[in-house]
Amino acid sequence: MLFERLSFCLRCILTTAGAVALLFTLSYPDSLLPPTPDIDYVQGFTVYNLKPIIWLVPLLFMELVSSAGAKRNRVWFISMGAVLTGALLACPVLIAHAPEWVTPSLPFEDGKLRMGLFYFAIIMAVSFLLRCGLFVYLFREPNRDESDEIAMDADALDLSKAHTVREIAANPVRVKPRFLFGDPDQSLIDRFLRLMRNLSLLRRRKYLLFALIVLLAALWFFLYPRPTSAEALQRDLRVMYEHTQLRDGSFRASPRATHAALRVLRYVSDKELFAGKTPAQAEAWLQLQRAPEAYRTQLRDDSELSLASTDAVFESRTRFFTVSDGKRTVVLFIRTNKDGDRINVSETVDAGWNAVADERRRRFGSDIGARFFSR
Repeated sequence: MLFERLSFCLRCILTTAGAVALLFTLSYPDSLLPPTPDIDYVQGFTVYNLKPIIWLVPLLFMELVSSAGAKRNRVWFISMGAVLTGALLACPVLIAHAPEWVTPSLPFEDGKLRMGLFYFAIIMAVSFLLRCGLFVYLFREPNRDESDEIAMDADALDLSKAHTVREIAANPVRVKPRFLFGDPDQSLIDRFLRLMRNLSLLRRRKYLLFALIVLLAALWFFLYPRPTSAEALQRDLRVMYEHTQLRDGSFRASPRATHAALRVLRYVSDKELFAGKTPAQAEAWLQLQRAPEAYRTQLRDDSELSLASTDAVFESRTRFFTVSDGKRTVVLFIRTNKDGDRINVSETVDAGWNAVADERRRRFGSDIGARFFSR
């Protein structure tokens, strides 16, 4: 008995780990196999051919672990339900503090947690239909009541003694009841009724507790405080200065800071907030004073920078503000007036989120520039 319980708990833990891996694979496939343009030049089979179905690996692991003992359906749905519930409860917190985990920051990113939860819920619903519906119907063993005195095999029937329906109706079998006990014990009946009422009350309390938990989870999901657009902007202005200092003395932004900077700088360029402002006024709006002086110098470096998503041959613009975590980079470029003291246009450029998209954008930009200057 103890071994069975330990086996059940271990299988639940391993299946839950597989469900977490499944949700991560569905939500962030580009984190496992980052897109690369070099794969187009590789002949034959590669691991990238499995990328559309890589989520089957944790799914098969879950199936093997949950089936390695009794109560496999209970293990499966406990694990799937725990991961789904935990992810749903984490969603409002992530939306408020790190929305890049829930929704893509750029259109060419993977679907993130929102899309992963959608596919995860579909898999869970399909598994419920298969496990509790179709498989039960297809592989159900016929019930055989060994204590039924009337039940017998068809080959044991004697057809010579068979009766027609009219004969059976004319001479119905009347069973004479035999009472093996005396008068009923009313106190025993009362105790039995009280026991049944208590069991019914306990069941209702259990259902009520479950409904209360579901209600609290729904209230948490829908009523968790989410920032307004203005509050989200102030949050990103604060977060985009998170950084660490490397051994060589340079600075590197955190991945969360890079995503926050992308949202802030895209907001600036989309709204043309710096049009007509001086560089000092733009720095004040960006709250550049939040950064230490040494990191501030790196952020405001205006030297030439090669980006994978652009070809700077045909560009004439000034790098104004740069945030990079070593992999992803977001830059705010500006164009000023003739005197150089006022900003006319600002433009946000990102690189490092998707190597395939970067290569396509760089080649497209080069083609446009070459056509323009060849006239």
